[in-house]
Amino acid sequence: MSMQDVMTDKVLPIATKLSENKFLLSVRDGMMVAFPATMFASIMIIVQNLPTTFSFAKYLPKVVTDFLNNFLGPISNATMNITALFVVFGIAYHLAGKLHATQLYAGGISLAAFAMLLPIMTNKTSSYIDINYLGSKGMFVAIITAIIATEIFAALENANITIKMPESVPPAIATSFTAIIPGSASLLVFTTVRYLFTFTSWGNAFDFIYDILQTPLQGIGATLPATLVVGFFSQFLWWFGIHGTLVVNSVVQPIYDALALQNYKAYSLGQPIPHIICTTFMGVFEITGMILGFALAMGWVFARSARMKKTMRMVAVPAFFNISEPVTFGLPIVLNPTIFIPWVLGPMVMITIGYVAMAIGLVPKPIGATVVWSTPIFLSGWIAVGSWKGAALQLVQVAVSTLIWIPFLQVLDKQFLKDEQDGEKELAKAAEGK
Repeated sequence: MSMQDVMTDKVLPIATKLSENKFLLSVRDGMMVAFPATMFASIMIIVQNLPTTFSFAKYLPKVVTDFLNNFLGPISNATMNITALFVVFGIAYHLAGKLHATQLYAGGISLAAFAMLLPIMTNKTSSYIDINYLGSKGMFVAIITAIIATEIFAALENANITIKMPESVPPAIATSFTAIIPGSASLLVFTTVRYLFTFTSWGNAFDFIYDILQTPLQGIGATLPATLVVGFFSQFLWWFGIHGTLVVNSVVQPIYDALALQNYKAYSLGQPIPHIICTTFMGVFEITGMILGFALAMGWVFARSARMKKTMRMVAVPAFFNISEPVTFGLPIVLNPTIFIPWVLGPMVMITIGYVAMAIGLVPKPIGATVVWSTPIFLSGWIAVGSWKGAALQLVQVAVSTLIWIPFLQVLDKQFLKDEQDGEKELAKAAEGK
C-alpha cells in the first residue's frame, strides 16, 4: 500500500472528523467573537507606541506622550484584557446552535457561569476581580465553562424540561421563561464547583486549571519542536486538500492566543516580552510571503512554459496579500507529488528562521497584536513586532523560501513545457491530416 493510500484510508478520515467536530468548530468560531475588539486594541497600542518604535519619543513634549498614554492606554482593559469574556460567550453561542438550543440564552448563562467561578478579592473598603482572570489566565476556564454549561443547558431544553407559557405570551418573554430551568441547572452546577474549590489549596478553578493544564500546555506549545510539528501537520493536510489550518488551529489556537495575550500585556506595560511562539508569530512568520517570492521568480525569470508563467503572474498580486488559494488549487498544490517537499518543508524552515532570529535578539519578539491575515507582507511583519526588523525578517524568509521552491518548480515547469510541446505536435499532425 502506497503512502498516499495510507493517508487516504487512515489519516484523512481522522482529519475530516476533527474538522467537523462540533466542539472544535465552536471553539474556533467562538474565539473569533473577540476579533473586532482585539484588532482595535492592537491598532491603538501600535499608535500609542509609535514614538518609541521610531525613536522620536524624546523629541515630543511631555503633554503629547501623556495624552497618548492616558487616551489610548486604558483601551486594552476593555478589549485584550477581557478576551476570556468574549470567548466564553462566543463558544457557547456557536455550540448552542449546533446543539439546537437557544443561542443567546446559552451564551448569557455561560457568561454567568464563568463569572460564578471568578475569585473575588477583598480589602478593607471594597471587593474586586483581578483582571488577569478575564484575559490569558482565564482562557482555558472560559473554553471549558462554555462547553459544559451549554451542554447542560441544551440537554434540558431539548428534553423540554422547561417552563411553558401560554401562546398568548409574547415570544420574547416566553423564550426567557423557557431558559429558566436549563439556565438554573447550569448555574447550580458551577456554583457547586466554585464552592468545592474553596476547600482546595488552589482556592478557585482558575488557578487550578492554570497550574494543572494551561501552564504545561503553553510550555509545550511555546517550544520550537512543538511548533514545527504544528506547521508540518497543517501543510501535510493542505496537500491532501483538507484545510489544515482550520483543523490544526482548532486544537492549538487557545494555547497560542493565551501566549499572545501575555505578550501584549508585557508590551503595553513596557516589560520584557516573554514568548516567541504565539498567534501573532504563527500568523505572520510561518507561511506569510511563502508564495510571493517564488511567484515573482517563476512568473518573470525562470519559467519557460506558458502555463507556469501565466499561473505565477496571476498569483503574485494575491500572494502579496497572503491569499494562497490561487496557487494551492491552480498550480495545483493538492496531491502534486513534485512539490510535496517544498510545500511541507518551506513553512518549517520559515518558522525556524523566525524563531532563531528572535531567540538571539536580532528581531524583537511579537508584541501580541492582532494582525489581519490579509495585511500585506512586510507591513504585517513590522506591525507584529513593532519594528522594521519584522519586515526585514519577512524579506529574508521570502528569499529563503524562494530558494527552496525554485528547483522543484523548475521540474514542474519542464513537465508543463513538455505537455505544451506535445500538444503543439498533436495540433500540427491534425492540421497536416486535413
